[in-house]
Amino acid sequence: MSAEEVWAKCLEIIQRTVGTNIAPVRTFLGAAQPVSLRGDVLTLRVPSQFFYEYIEEHFSALIVKTLRRLLGTKARLEYQVMTAAEAAPMKLPSQELPPAIVFPGLRSSQPFPSNLNPKYDFKNFIEGDSNRLARSAGISVAQRPGQTAFNPLFIYGEVGQGKTHLAHAIGNYARSLHPEKVILYLTAENFTQEYVDSVRNKKFSEFLQKVQALDLLIVDDIQFLMGRESTQDMFFHVFNQLHQSGKQLVITADSPPQELRGLEERITSRFSWGLAAPILPPDYETRLAILRYKLRQEGVEIPEEILRYIAENVRSHVRDLEGVVIQLLAETSIRRKELSLELTQQIVSRFKPLRTRAVTVEQIVRTVADYFKIHPEELRGKSRKKNVAYARHVATYLARKYTHHALKAVGEHFGGRDHSTILHSCQWVQETLPINRDLAQHVQDLERLLFRNP
Repeated sequence: MSAEEVWAKCLEIIQRTVGTNIAPVRTFLGAAQPVSLRGDVLTLRVPSQFFYEYIEEHFSALIVKTLRRLLGTKARLEYQVMTAAEAAPMKLPSQELPPAIVFPGLRSSQPFPSNLNPKYDFKNFIEGDSNRLARSAGISVAQRPGQTAFNPLFIYGEVGQGKTHLAHAIGNYARSLHPEKVILYLTAENFTQEYVDSVRNKKFSEFLQKVQALDLLIVDDIQFLMGRESTQDMFFHVFNQLHQSGKQLVITADSPPQELRGLEERITSRFSWGLAAPILPPDYETRLAILRYKLRQEGVEIPEEILRYIAENVRSHVRDLEGVVIQLLAETSIRRKELSLELTQQIVSRFKPLRTRAVTVEQIVRTVADYFKIHPEELRGKSRKKNVAYARHVATYLARKYTHHALKAVGEHFGGRDHSTILHSCQWVQETLPINRDLAQHVQDLERLLFRNP
């Protein structure tokens, strides 16, 4: 048999073997071309390193097994990876498979929405000691995407410190400097949804074409890929292809790479290839500069005494500073209250920082059990008593919100409950909080106990 005949037989057998999970076969194996059959060695030509890695990891064992059925026990598989210049539409075997994917090079304009928010730029990202490294690296990356040592650029910090602002600023600045570059901003949730939808709607090839065409990919809140094995696997291969092609990646998360529990090690290790830059809570001088900038933008003047009081007492994150300013303006302009230090103190008291230290699931279990006056083992047990079930809902909600554990891992802390049960509890709390004052008060009380007690 010729190489083409052997490969056609392989595809036929493989498609029967995988059954309904045919989309990856059509996409990846459909793009592979038989080059030669020398003895019992079949050589396949694939359009990129990305295709080679994906086929080798997911299909090589099945292909070799099939080859050995056709050629004997010593049959082997080898690859040729095409260069970008060589990539071109390829003639496929007679199986009704889609044409080969050819990833385009530079384009004169953005072929799809970048998802960038134009209001976020470097001009309104106030620099301070707490964010100087991340901001400077971001500017370098935007000026020369894929050409600095900061690839990937991994930005991490607590909620509300400005990671999303900086991520958009990098994209917007890069786009203004390099209009020919293809740029895409996605949250981890967006990435997951686009990938899942592409498989469900049989548009997987289009998804691949989109991400592989990029010059700069920004993925925000990567920690939300935790527990999503299939999406992590796809992200791993996309990351590899873009990085190997010299394209730029910018990733944000709430923790440094080594602390991202629930993400595969092969992914987190790659985050350390470039630069991991923290964004810390702003210091006093930076908080003061942020306040002055915000008020200048609003065209409002506030006495220096009040500004300094806010900067001194709101130490959690930038969002709280913005929140205090908004509340202060609302009270004085809409409700016609007199601007005073006393009014400012009342508003600031509403924004006291809750999260001052990390907590574990076990700490949450103990705190919730003590608060509702039940034994911790009742939360982990099978009791369906109304008060215990209610407390368990609250505990799982807090565990999911304030730890890095995936649903499955949270379930293990609560008597081995499956992920769907934990998801149901979390959804119930989220949906009920806005309409149930008692629940809202219980959650607020518990957050204060968890994050304010030593």
